[in-house]
Amino acid sequence: MESNRLVASVPAYKSIFISDTHLGSRGAQAHHLNNFLQKYNSENLFLVGDIVDGWRLEKKFFWPEQHTKVLEQINKKALSGTHVHYLIGNHDESVKNFSDRGLNIAELDALAENVTFETQIDYIGIDGKKYLVCHGDMFDTLMDSNTGRWVMFLGTTSYDLLLYINTAVNIITRKLNLPYINITGFAKRRAKAACNLLLKFEGILSNHASEKQYDGVICGHIHTPEIKNISGTVYMNSGDWVENCSALLEHHDGSWEILNWRESHSKTKTSTHN
Repeated sequence: MESNRLVASVPAYKSIFISDTHLGSRGAQAHHLNNFLQKYNSENLFLVGDIVDGWRLEKKFFWPEQHTKVLEQINKKALSGTHVHYLIGNHDESVKNFSDRGLNIAELDALAENVTFETQIDYIGIDGKKYLVCHGDMFDTLMDSNTGRWVMFLGTTSYDLLLYINTAVNIITRKLNLPYINITGFAKRRAKAACNLLLKFEGILSNHASEKQYDGVICGHIHTPEIKNISGTVYMNSGDWVENCSALLEHHDGSWEILNWRESHSKTKTSTHN
């Protein structure tokens, strides 16, 4: 006789890492993120910093329904048994006391009751490797001083203008059935290519992980999805949901990949470090 018992399905992925969603900013691709969260399930969900953009919210409050839905979906996952970890970044460093600053977001308050807020955590992957998980802003030399923080803040203002232009151009491209044009991505790649040569963000972070006896590091912050091996240390960056709409996925067989949601559900960068 066939059993009528319901068998709980195993989530498709062991862990999912997303970062830099920048909810509260006009650049956040919340529609794409909601679709992603609806279709992808995992045992663990790591929010690797800059999930809510406190910098922009304090400047001008902007919170559309799609942004609310993102937090509702994350909270629903937490209540359904997904282990959700919120790693605080530089744009959401005051996330735990937003209400004290007059930023009343009910969904964020509800989420705070069901997730853990940390600056960094250790994670043991299915591959047996020990990973440092953090947003990464503490390893960005621009963030080491008050002057640097002001440079970053002022930079977001000019970046907002690019986001407006990017949105307007792509409204036209959609109507003409033309491919998506990533103006902000192009501009940031040109600027950050030079900046990263000086900051050596990836190298600094990987060296720190190695010195602290980690096998690898998982981060966000620079909006550049990546999986690479740096001098024997695995470096993985989950990217962002402003330009790339990317996520870092850990499969149950221990392999890793970066998913670019917007470009193609099947177009991924597969890990080569195993």
